[in-house]
Amino acid sequence: MKKSVLITGVPGTGKTTLSRKLTEMGYKSYDIEGIPGLFAAADRKTKQSVKDHDGTDFKYWVCDKVKLASLIAGESSPITFYCGAASNLDEIMPLFDLVILLTVSPETMRQRLVSRTNNDFGRTAEVQDWIVSWKDSWEAMIKKNATVVISTDKGIEHVAEEIIKEGAKF
Repeated sequence: MKKSVLITGVPGTGKTTLSRKLTEMGYKSYDIEGIPGLFAAADRKTKQSVKDHDGTDFKYWVCDKVKLASLIAGESSPITFYCGAASNLDEIMPLFDLVILLTVSPETMRQRLVSRTNNDFGRTAEVQDWIVSWKDSWEAMIKKNATVVISTDKGIEHVAEEIIKEGAKF
């Protein structure tokens, strides 16, 4: 039986880095936020798609549930990891067999966001302050439905090993 594992967390927890590491280790892993057409920015008030999104403002980041379900259904690997976060996470979590919430200290998060090279989101103090303002309440909400919670303050090698161990249990 194939397993689908969602790995999620606030910006700066290491989702993209972890996806690359899992792939290097021989596992099937997707950085789902980087898949063209799977995500769209939406206005916070209207929830309508926004075309002019530069990745630095505070828009909703919405995953297309139908497209994600199709991706999961089409996967043949025994275990596949899907790394990402979305404003509509509550809608997509039921698609997965296992949900892993990554947590990180605000200090480590800020350090990672300032030095990130894959995109500009979170590089400014203003955006980092905004993330910190909702981080604890968002994590508490996700913990209600997450199967496993893992701190990424320990480093990518340790986190990848923990995730593989948890995936094998389920």
